[in-house]
Amino acid sequence: MRAILARLALVLGVFALAASAVAIFWGHDAARRIPLNTDSYTRLTGTASGLLTKSEGTVPVTYITHTQVDPNASNGDVIAIQQTSCVATTTEYCIDAKGNFVLAATDDAVVNIGLNKFALDRNGSLAVKDQAKWIKDTSEVKPYEGVVIKFPFGVEKKSYPYWDGTLGKAVTATYAGTRTIDGLETYKFTVDIPATDAEIAEGTEGTYAATQTIYVDPTTGAFIDQSGTQTVALPDGTSVLDIDVTYTDATIKANVDQAKDNGRSLWLVDVVVRWGGLVLGIALIALAVFLLRRPKADATPAKRERVLTHA
Repeated sequence: MRAILARLALVLGVFALAASAVAIFWGHDAARRIPLNTDSYTRLTGTASGLLTKSEGTVPVTYITHTQVDPNASNGDVIAIQQTSCVATTTEYCIDAKGNFVLAATDDAVVNIGLNKFALDRNGSLAVKDQAKWIKDTSEVKPYEGVVIKFPFGVEKKSYPYWDGTLGKAVTATYAGTRTIDGLETYKFTVDIPATDAEIAEGTEGTYAATQTIYVDPTTGAFIDQSGTQTVALPDGTSVLDIDVTYTDATIKANVDQAKDNGRSLWLVDVVVRWGGLVLGIALIALAVFLLRRPKADATPAKRERVLTHA
């Protein structure tokens, strides 16, 4: 029985050490990659005014983005992403649960429709330099840089470059403290773009200003909550768009739940498998050696007693 237990402990110990080694040398980085099956929706609500709303005064708007990975254009290091967005003056979102637009671009209720394609470093989460290598549609290639849809894993309390699509370049997202949202500590970042001359539409110059307040899960770098404003105007001051939107409560809750789940998964790899497996493996192998080397203490006295009996 002792030999069986020893062999079992040895097998389990070797397995635990192997799992620990995988987690130490590969699992830590592998767990910190943007998943190839990413397919998510972000919903915001707010108000807007200006020419694009085709309304007089300020009106309620809904805003939705659909973010989806192109697995055929991605690999272990770089991930290609397509993101569609739609702002409308309807109460229903103009992209459905299957990722289809439910309103035509020419519909009076549509304020803005967008399509963006970009490539990110799967581990670092920031935009890669050679976008054209990963985005096959040349009309969609832009000089993306910095944070696009998420911050890096293990967010630091510092400023980050943050992509702004209207300006076509990265601006600064400044660290501005912490905030706990539904039990999850987040890092707050702010973006402030003063009124700037810009190409507000293809071939149309104007002025552009924007603000962003982003709350980020420091473990995964995921956006948890976000609010923002944009003010776009023609050179003569005519308002093209003045919009103020924020994440819905349902989106925030879903983001918090997802961040907590992902945080637990990373903790499992980093702590339980890496170091728990190492300690357990060493302990089991030590037990196996002890059981295999332990002498049979009763053998000699028993033999001696039999000899005396037959004398």
